[in-house]
Amino acid sequence: MTELLSITEVERQTGIRPATLRMWERRYGFPQPLRDRNGDRVYPPSQVEGLLVARRLMAQGIRPGKIFAGGDVPQVPRASRPSAASGSMDEQYGQVMSLLRSYRVAELHSHFQYRLLDLGLRRFVIEFLAPLTAAVGAAWASGALPVRCEHLYSQLAKSILHAKQAAVRGAGDRGPKAVLATLTGEQHVLGILMVEAILATLEVECIQLGSDLPAAEVAIAAQEAGADIVALSFSAAFPRKSLARTITALRAALPARCVLWIGGDGAPPVPLLLPGVYAFRSLNAIESALLFWRAERAQQSNEPVRPAAGA
Repeated sequence: MTELLSITEVERQTGIRPATLRMWERRYGFPQPLRDRNGDRVYPPSQVEGLLVARRLMAQGIRPGKIFAGGDVPQVPRASRPSAASGSMDEQYGQVMSLLRSYRVAELHSHFQYRLLDLGLRRFVIEFLAPLTAAVGAAWASGALPVRCEHLYSQLAKSILHAKQAAVRGAGDRGPKAVLATLTGEQHVLGILMVEAILATLEVECIQLGSDLPAAEVAIAAQEAGADIVALSFSAAFPRKSLARTITALRAALPARCVLWIGGDGAPPVPLLLPGVYAFRSLNAIESALLFWRAERAQQSNEPVRPAAGA
């Protein structure tokens, strides 16, 4: 007999919240759960596979209304299916994918450490980890890499960053203070951890709040900590409904002296029009943005601009 999965187990396997599952069921007719003897929703494995496909398609920018048209089980478009000709993938990234699929964690860790020692933390994040993360995400989105391996990669990358940042953390009293987070609905934390790593090498005191935090809590933390910068990260999968309003309200709740930085594939362009809000499409832009921030503060206080330390 096919094992039926509870809504809690479906959330664990797919990362899709129960409220979202119920909303999709009402609005799009998928998924179509059965009911157990207690009347609770239970899901066949085939529908869980369909939900994983839906997540991959949403990561590519396809809206749920199109994915679930007709209430059918979502299918990966033919053009998105993995090709046998994977030689176009960079050889280095291909090696990482192979190690992920075979769960060779020790070799993965050694490979990351070698690249970290070779490049230094800042260049490691910008030149190696960020493009590799994009490649892993694309492989997951196309179905070429299973979600379990994508999670393994994420955990490994986070552990590397946490360990290295502990060694470089500790800005001086004159360094700016930054609060970092992702907002409610954004559970991808790797992007904001990479931002933290870069800022740490630039003598910024970082207060990392993690993922899935209400905007009001971010604003309170910034006020209580006396933050100079609030940095938010948005993945391509982040729900954009009402996002511009949320960013506008957050900006209004922050102290005037505190700038708001937003970045990632899901960052909206609208806040570019707001004073005190800066949008980034690349991690490379962080250093120049910080230099600009230092220049503005130095001008206000008539102090010379202090160059940031090397990575």
